Amino acid sequence: MNPFKIDGIVDGVDYMPRKESEELLKYHKAGRNVLIRGPRRTGKSSLVINTFQKVKCQFVRVDFWGVKTESKAVEKIARALEPFSKKLPMLSGFNVAGVGLQWKSPEALSSVEDLLRVMPDLHKKNPVVVFFDEFQSLLDLPDSDQFLGALRSEIQAQPEVQYVFAGSNQNRLMEIFYSQRSPFFKSAALMEVGSLEHDAFIEWLEAKFAETDRSVDPKLWGPIFDLSHAIPGDVQDVCYHLWNDLEEGERVTAKRFGETLQRVLHERASGYEGMWNMLTDNQQKIAMGLARYREDKYTSNEFMQLSGATSPASVKRGIEALESKGLIWMSSKLWIFSDPFFALWISNSVD
Repeated sequence: MNPFKIDGIVDGVDYMPRKESEELLKYHKAGRNVLIRGPRRTGKSSLVINTFQKVKCQFVRVDFWGVKTESKAVEKIARALEPFSKKLPMLSGFNVAGVGLQWKSPEALSSVEDLLRVMPDLHKKNPVVVFFDEFQSLLDLPDSDQFLGALRSEIQAQPEVQYVFAGSNQNRLMEIFYSQRSPFFKSAALMEVGSLEHDAFIEWLEAKFAETDRSVDPKLWGPIFDLSHAIPGDVQDVCYHLWNDLEEGERVTAKRFGETLQRVLHERASGYEGMWNMLTDNQQKIAMGLARYREDKYTSNEFMQLSGATSPASVKRGIEALESKGLIWMSSKLWIFSDPFFALWISNSVD
């Protein structure tokens, strides 16, 4: 079985311990609410979940990914409370056909305020940690300011409960926590999560190959990390495909590495062509420039010539459009493709 897990939360032997766990536990002991910030696919959610698996606490995780309405956001919180319904005296159960929790009191309303007021009641023997994942999605609600204000008001009244926030869009998270107009302005300690320590990560990856009697030429870790911009999730995605092309006892050589990349690009060519054809002429130019340019000077003459862009304004429009489509994101001032193989396909297949 392929030892590299590339989707969802990882734990157990699939999780590589991170030094940031110690910092998160310090905030936990201090009772501080925390905003986890870092690039996509760096394992922020796995970090939080694996850290609190080792702590005696009541852990409630709410994943707000994809919510568009207040009722859906409330339902997400309600469903996260389902495992605790028997421990809460104000609840009589969980109705999967309805909005969620069933309240003993007929006057109770399943509002966000009602649900958050339940959290301190979990604090009987062990502390309570509430993890709001993909928190930036709440900005998509029709009246997001009101909803966030209701959340913030209840959280302020719960010093005995620790709230941890994370999400995949750094800019939107910063809008929530660092805009003076936001109810959550500077309401949580900021904790940065970056790439894994390079040598330790390579050692962990090599052990994954070795446990299934496979290996990688050490000279190839540079190209692997370069292709994936050292993003942990993307590095493992590349390793996943390399492993699939090996038999027991085989090693990833430069030749095999190239063959694997060509296989993946061939398998995805039809989908990539469809994505490419949906872009406007200007968006294609900017995408081609980003796929072939490794600096952050996107209005330089070099980038303009490489992409064929006509002006800095057209570069700005193209980047904004590609970001809104979810094709690129910013990491340390560099625009990076969400799918590194798509960037490679553009570099190799587009004239």
